[in-house]
Amino acid sequence: MIRTPRRMGPRWPVPVGLSAYRNILALVAALTLLQGAMAALAVVMSFSLIAGGVSPAGIGLVASAYSAGFLAGTLVAPFEIGRIGHIRAFTLLGGLCALVMLLLPLAGPALAGWALLLALAGLGAAGMLTAGESWIANAAPAQRRGAILGFYHMVSKSGAIAAPFLVAGAIGGLGAFMIVAGLFVMALLPVAATNRTQPELVAARPLWPTRLIALAPASALAAFCAGAVNNSVAQLYPVFAAGVAAESVAAFSAQLNGAILAGAMVGLWPAGLLSDRFDRRVVIAGAAALGAASAAGIALAAAAGNSGAILWCAALFGAGSLSYYGVAVANAVDRAQADEITSMMACVLVVWGIGSVLGPPVAGLFMQFVPGGSGLFVFAGIVLAGLAVLCLSRAAAAPPAPAEGREPFSVSPATSLAIAEFDPRGDDFQPDLFSTPPQEPTP
Repeated sequence: MIRTPRRMGPRWPVPVGLSAYRNILALVAALTLLQGAMAALAVVMSFSLIAGGVSPAGIGLVASAYSAGFLAGTLVAPFEIGRIGHIRAFTLLGGLCALVMLLLPLAGPALAGWALLLALAGLGAAGMLTAGESWIANAAPAQRRGAILGFYHMVSKSGAIAAPFLVAGAIGGLGAFMIVAGLFVMALLPVAATNRTQPELVAARPLWPTRLIALAPASALAAFCAGAVNNSVAQLYPVFAAGVAAESVAAFSAQLNGAILAGAMVGLWPAGLLSDRFDRRVVIAGAAALGAASAAGIALAAAAGNSGAILWCAALFGAGSLSYYGVAVANAVDRAQADEITSMMACVLVVWGIGSVLGPPVAGLFMQFVPGGSGLFVFAGIVLAGLAVLCLSRAAAAPPAPAEGREPFSVSPATSLAIAEFDPRGDDFQPDLFSTPPQEPTP
């Protein structure tokens, strides 16, 4: 008997728009877990050093070592990825970060040991971000890079919000270190399991910071202040939480981090829309002023012992202080030549990295001398208020970039040099999705 072949049902094609997201889902999942591991690491670092009797100034120095390693990893990682490939580099550096977390309990209260190990962790995390983001940049279609960049930024931030809650119940024992090590290992799984071909390395070479200062001094100042303030808060907020809510410090610390990042996610788009319509330097000044006022509110609420007011002010702080970095990038891009846009965006990130190294030790000194840990937000308020004044002064002294030469705002997270190539403003050709397609010539 001859069997007729079974008719298969129709295979529904995946829409072009959705296929672009499907191609990078594994990478986004890996980097979301990585962002969570980095956020949880800050919590474990601060609480472990507090338990060891380390002063806030000492914790600031250790946080600075992590930031120095991160900056070094941002600059060095592209060469290692080019040598051994994305998957091997991502796996190697993820294993290094997990190993660091398992060794940290052996360091005890010795600051030199913590600083060395966390510098290695910063280097590894920066390299993992470079490998993952350059891979996404290669996989994302040019006409959808802006949307995919925004999707990646929002999803990955969810990991940074959730992870501190995950370690909150294990603070004070080896379990917290194992959870963070596990998150680093989990980040390896989607990348190691992918069957997709590794791309060529995509990573911009930064310009010298002097070029950025000459073209867009407001952007250079804003990037430096963003690194100094936002990284200090990201690394040291658990120390502040320990001075406010001693009985439920881990839970309150996670709530504080979640409020700050949620405010940042809400405030990012309004800041970008306003910057496309007004002088970007004025928008930076407004966001910095909001951050400064909110930082003052946090300090006052902490003095009054009002944890609810602290969380509301923290959300406003995130909406202000964590939203202007992308505007600073856009302001620099507006003034760059077409062939140096990606390098200019990478340069802004390097200036941010310099600020992230120098900020935590100074913030730690503020926390040392201001009771209750509120010195962190006193430091943040002073820096942000100064940034607001200087950006307004710059806006009054020099005209804004011509409207016809301005690039539209796009999300610009401060992560790796590869993010500059990921950003659609660096493409030579930017199609207008709302324009009429050109007509074919009539034969």
